[in-house]
Amino acid sequence: MAKTFPIGGIHPADKKISRDSAIVALPLPPVVYISMCQHIGAPAVPVVTVGQKVRTGEVIAEPGGFVSAYIHSSVTGIVKSIAPRADITGKMVPHIEIETMPDEWVDTVDLSTKIACHIPDDPAAIVEAVKQAGVVGLGGATFPTHVKLTPPPGKVAEYLILNGTECEPYLTSDNRIMVERAEEIVVGAWIINRVLGKQCRCFIGIEENKPDAIEAIKKAIGRLNILSGGIYEIEVVALKKKYPQGGEKQLIRTITGREVKSMALPIDSGAVVQNVATALAVYEAVMKHKPLTTNTLTVTGDCLDDAFQRNYLFRIGTPISFVIDQIGGVPENAAKVISGGPMMGKAVSNLDATLVKGSSAILFLTESQTRRPKETVCIRCGKCADACPMGLEPFLLYRLANAANLEELEKYSVQDCIECGCCLYTCPAGLPLLDKIRLAKADVLGAIRSRKK
Repeated sequence: MAKTFPIGGIHPADKKISRDSAIVALPLPPVVYISMCQHIGAPAVPVVTVGQKVRTGEVIAEPGGFVSAYIHSSVTGIVKSIAPRADITGKMVPHIEIETMPDEWVDTVDLSTKIACHIPDDPAAIVEAVKQAGVVGLGGATFPTHVKLTPPPGKVAEYLILNGTECEPYLTSDNRIMVERAEEIVVGAWIINRVLGKQCRCFIGIEENKPDAIEAIKKAIGRLNILSGGIYEIEVVALKKKYPQGGEKQLIRTITGREVKSMALPIDSGAVVQNVATALAVYEAVMKHKPLTTNTLTVTGDCLDDAFQRNYLFRIGTPISFVIDQIGGVPENAAKVISGGPMMGKAVSNLDATLVKGSSAILFLTESQTRRPKETVCIRCGKCADACPMGLEPFLLYRLANAANLEELEKYSVQDCIECGCCLYTCPAGLPLLDKIRLAKADVLGAIRSRKK
């Protein structure tokens, strides 16, 4: 029987329109704009100059702090500018502009498709390879992976959980990489597990609406165990289709039975969670010496012609407008373009913004799908509380947010909100619950941080 978390959650329609679309590589754009702010933490610092030629896979920016990441050129070309440019939200952040030429990869990268499964024995060397490749979490948070693979002193990872849930509607890129690149993902998982230690048990959680992915991963584990003599002790766990099954805290509770306490990190409960796409990037970094220069993107939406429902391999820094040109332009009935899924994605305010390491989808929504219902009064129905996977009371937090009562907001744990949108999705009164709670959460976290100084 498929497993799931015990509190809250919703069941939006799958809308996995592009699930059977094999991954195809986007053409090289004439120019890329590579952001220096595409990971959690300090922005990267450029190490190239205008007019310089760079090769594909070459370092163009170094970490700007401990929690930061290397950035590599995703193309071969000439650096045209280093200047602020608007991201998808309109925020001005530094970008390196590169005019593209035919690919010339750096010499160290192994471009062969042969699966490498003899994992290095030195955990420190593995972490350094992951760091040098600029790998970050590709499940949405973009936390530098080398930092996550180095737990604080006294913290021990007992569980490694690979997140293959892809629980948001429409998104299918993770499903496709599990189907098409299962062996690389499994090797990547075991590389991470080796770093975390022999005491760490490894699980891959996949929602039951992805039977082809479950089968592919199980077969890959079997094949690799034949080749390696049975070292890949990995359990595939079928999960119930329920949003937000892919949330870190929900996934840990589902698979381990342990609860991540308020304001605690997953490692505090003995768990490390990584996305399946991150495991693939780790495999490429360690076994193929390939930096993170590409990722997989779903292009989808009910208003998009079936011929263009696709999963693309894209170069980091590709303009969104270039992707849209490949499908003949913005669909006629599209009212909004979303980067990511409909629940936690961000509206794209600028189509000239570019794809980053963590980009997962370009989603086109119609006016009827994006129109907010008319706001009325709270009828105390409790649907938002029933749906909250963190066991919070959104209707109360909304009221306290309107009153700017930070003390009570903290008392009722607004800081534990994971911003999944379940409350907003279920509210019959059309209240902007998530909008208010998100702002209140930021204020409370700011107050908590100031007290610790």
